[in-house]
Amino acid sequence: MKKLSIIISSIIVLFLSTSQAQMISIKHILENVDSHIVKISVEELKAKMESDSLFLLIDLRTKEEYLAGHIKNSIWIPRGFLEFKIQKVTDEPESEIIVYCKGGLRSSLSAHSLMQMGYKNVSNLEGGLREWVFMGHSIYN
Repeated sequence: MKKLSIIISSIIVLFLSTSQAQMISIKHILENVDSHIVKISVEELKAKMESDSLFLLIDLRTKEEYLAGHIKNSIWIPRGFLEFKIQKVTDEPESEIIVYCKGGLRSSLSAHSLMQMGYKNVSNLEGGLREWVFMGHSIYN
């Protein structure tokens, strides 16, 4: 019984230390990605929308999140499918692309991924849809 207790304790410690290492590396990845991407503020996006600038606005959230409310004229491409679907939307590396999600994490990773694919004019909406709504702007469904 004592051996079983030691084995179980060892497994738990190993599991917890592995989980902690993964969390640290994910945090490190996000910090690294965030330092390499261009951010656009809610005010800058709103001004761009009002000036009739040509750009793609991509909502990376789940279908349920998108249907509950999204920024006007945004295109829905969920995070896990962006790399596979973006070339159907634009294959021009100079296209201006602005991505957003709920709070900015998924869109940070997506912006970085698009840049790695060769898109040169990619921005991430700072604070995501949460910040958009907080600043008093409308969402559509």
